[in-house]
Amino acid sequence: MPMCATSRRFSASSAASSGPSCPWRRRVWIKVPSHDKALHMKRLVDLAVEALGTNLVDEIELAERVQHVRSTAAICIVCSVGFSAFNLMEPTTQLLGFAELVSLLLFFVPAALLVNQPQHIEATELLLLLGALAISSALILLGGVAGTGLFWVYSVPFLSFFIKGQRRGWYYSLAFFACHMVCLLLVAPLLPFSYPYSPVVRTHFLLSMGFYVLIAAAFNHARSRFETALHERKNEAEAASQAKSRFLAAASHDLRQPAHALGLFVARLKQLPHDPQTRELVAGVDASVLALQDMLDAFFDYSRLDSQLTHARLQSFALNAVFDTLRTSFSDMARQKGLRLRIRPTKAWVQSDPVLLHRVLLNLLSNAVQHTHSGSVLLTCRPGAGQGVLHIQVRDSGIGIALEHQQKVFEEFYQVENPERDRNKGLGLGLSIVERSCKLLDHRIALRSALGCGSTFTLQVPQGRADAALPASGLQELVGGKDIGGMRVLLIEDDALGRAALAGLLQSWGCQVLEASTAQSAQERYSAELAPDFLLTDFRLLGAHDGVDAVQQLRALAGRDIPACIISGDTDERVKQRIATAGLLLLQKPVKPAKLRSLLRHAWNHQPQ
Repeated sequence: MPMCATSRRFSASSAASSGPSCPWRRRVWIKVPSHDKALHMKRLVDLAVEALGTNLVDEIELAERVQHVRSTAAICIVCSVGFSAFNLMEPTTQLLGFAELVSLLLFFVPAALLVNQPQHIEATELLLLLGALAISSALILLGGVAGTGLFWVYSVPFLSFFIKGQRRGWYYSLAFFACHMVCLLLVAPLLPFSYPYSPVVRTHFLLSMGFYVLIAAAFNHARSRFETALHERKNEAEAASQAKSRFLAAASHDLRQPAHALGLFVARLKQLPHDPQTRELVAGVDASVLALQDMLDAFFDYSRLDSQLTHARLQSFALNAVFDTLRTSFSDMARQKGLRLRIRPTKAWVQSDPVLLHRVLLNLLSNAVQHTHSGSVLLTCRPGAGQGVLHIQVRDSGIGIALEHQQKVFEEFYQVENPERDRNKGLGLGLSIVERSCKLLDHRIALRSALGCGSTFTLQVPQGRADAALPASGLQELVGGKDIGGMRVLLIEDDALGRAALAGLLQSWGCQVLEASTAQSAQERYSAELAPDFLLTDFRLLGAHDGVDAVQQLRALAGRDIPACIISGDTDERVKQRIATAGLLLLQKPVKPAKLRSLLRHAWNHQPQ
């Protein structure tokens, strides 16, 4: 008997459009699994490491070891059943068949029952090796090695190295070799039913057995070296990926800081009177700054998703809050292009991550407005085909996407209308960010489009519970009410350039600005007689305290919860989690002036009377 042993998923379906003008439009569903298998395994092992103090490498090696033993046990059972049944039916080999049947019942079946219990892995391996030893010894005693049974005995060293590895495989192979020598030279001559081996056959068998032990050891050594090299390369790749993530996290903060200050300076510059020629130059600078900020946002969003630093925080929330934010963000852009932007109010609640869902719809609407030259853009939410499923649709009357491009548009840096890689048209990361965000959210996205007939992106999301507790998402548009003239703002920013830009912009809006560079200096400059109406602070500050600490200290000093906001260029999820845990709103650098002014207006109009 033989002793040897041995992702992403995209599905597409097409459906005819109900519209009479474009019956050939094709819907492409892109199914993204909720969790990548490798990431899911890593999280489980990390939890085990934290709870039990188990080494990560040992956990992975144990899983591989169990898999080896499981496959070996299955093959041993199948082969022993087949060979024992065949030999029991032959009168001349019934004794050998009985030995194989006994090995099956005493060794292989118990090993198969224990294989799913990792704590008994040593006992399982020993049972398999004892079963192999029993059958190979029976083959030697009964003359099987004089025929085809010789090949099955030679497989025993390979089985030893496969199960036990290089070092312990040597011990078991040599032990098997010694047992076979005892059976052949000492036991066989004493038994009347044993096969009469000649000295030449005995010598040939022992030499061949020793040769196969060496071959099995050499083969396993080469395999072990290959696995070690592969493991080292994997560790190097993971270390490089972690270094890249750390670099991007640092670069995100350092690059966003000057871009943030530049945007604020330009926003203030636009408010000053200019002659027509200067006004045109300022408009060009403003457009370039906006393009730079959009590229930075897209690049760092993509980097966070690619490095798996972002995790979905699912919750039930009212979808209309996201719709209101998007309506405010794109109304002016659509009006300037002569487009009709329709965002239909909805009472639907969804189960999703409000920040990631907002990012998905923001990118889809941005693409729709950008590539639509006339007509309209529609954002709506409708009931889906299944129970508890909603379809969020972004539909435009733009140029459409040809069938051969519909899968490629979700790839990074792919732009249908930009083969020459003109950076003025962006980086081509918008739909790639959409696809990766949907992967995190376990949402399906469909594209239905044809040239000249516009495009429809359909996002399938689960329906949420309207009575679920809703944490503040910070996505509702804060508009209306009186202006912010006379509002007292305490600004804490350690970067002198960014502090000057932000202070100048706030003062141009009529705010009274009190500046500080650290949490300690902010407390020193605090005055109970002229208490601030709003706290605006960077997260990273000089000294031992960050922006969250500064807000908490000033609130304790004032004896009330002064409205506050954190601004930061950090992309680290731990930073976001700390800010969210403190119940504070986060504005990501570079901050758009309109969004900041809307936030201040809301706080100014909702202050206690």
